[in-house]
Amino acid sequence: MDNRKDLISEKGRYIGVDGCKNGWIVAVIDSGKLNVENYDSITQIVESYPTFNQFLIDMAIGLQESANDIRPDTAARKMIKPRSSTIFPVPSRQAVYKDNETDQRKANISILGKSLAKQSMAIIPKIRELDMFFDKHPGYKNVICESHPELCFARLNNQVVMSKKKDIVGINERIHILSKYIDVENHKRIRSFAKTLHCNPDDIIDAVCLAVTARLKDKGNCETVPEKPCMDAKGLFMQMVIPKI
Repeated sequence: MDNRKDLISEKGRYIGVDGCKNGWIVAVIDSGKLNVENYDSITQIVESYPTFNQFLIDMAIGLQESANDIRPDTAARKMIKPRSSTIFPVPSRQAVYKDNETDQRKANISILGKSLAKQSMAIIPKIRELDMFFDKHPGYKNVICESHPELCFARLNNQVVMSKKKDIVGINERIHILSKYIDVENHKRIRSFAKTLHCNPDDIIDAVCLAVTARLKDKGNCETVPEKPCMDAKGLFMQMVIPKI
């Protein structure tokens, strides 16, 4: 376990990003100091933070273009079986670039043999934004990496966190887990911060979790799911970065 006093004195910039209804929530641990901000786009984030040690985001990176492409989602669900529903099926790249729900469903059925749930379609605009970002900024390919907060919390906690992250109990439990690695605000302050940033408290908690995981990755304390990930047609690894047990 990290010593928080050591964290305060160390150098390094670790970024965790979670999607929200008004863009992206960004948690930055910079030389031991935590800051949380919101941005409209991924491009704005890297313009504000062009250099960093590690950058993790809760959004799909690496998309299937055929049934032979293997994403980490199925393996990740098995690791948090009681909370497997928090890992949404990721649309094919063909579906991501369709303009309406009907065409998105048809494309996904054609490529992957299955339709799309509303939760999956709801994140298509952000998946598309991130995929297009890598097209325009290839230097960030496999530098900005995918992760998943619930999977990370399970590892940080040494067991799956069963409380719902939007409930007070769930928020407090996750704050307690994160407090073992970094100083974080209490529930009341998180709610106040969320109101200022026009997001949900759990968006902040998830972003902070990924920033903490990004720091662990920089120290060599993370692994990928799967261990040997496939690469998609654009050269993006289909993987999730998570803390080691």
